[in-house]
Amino acid sequence: MLPPVWTDRHSLLQVLLNLAKNSRRALEGAELKKIDISVTVEHGIVALRVCDTGPGIDPAEKLFQPLQKGADETGLGLFLSRAFVRSFGGDLRYDPSARGCCFVIELAVSAAQDG
Repeated sequence: MLPPVWTDRHSLLQVLLNLAKNSRRALEGAELKKIDISVTVEHGIVALRVCDTGPGIDPAEKLFQPLQKGADETGLGLFLSRAFVRSFGGDLRYDPSARGCCFVIELAVSAAQDG
């Protein structure tokens, strides 16, 4: 079982939906269509990885800036997703070492509370 983290479940769900939607769009022309979601816990951090087998992102340095050209809809998805995750003390980052495209949501394990 995963440890509890402090987060807003609706905001986290929105972030996951945005990452999955971006991956699905990236896979439209890919030969291998796969989205992999995995979770690890290490040093008090729960890391949730959303990776796809799409063509990857180039260049990645402007990923989290608002109103990106070429983005579908508003161009605010990654910008807002990172803001949501940071609002509950975590971080959303791009992992350039993975094949395709991979984003990592990092959330601190919350202290157990006695009721």
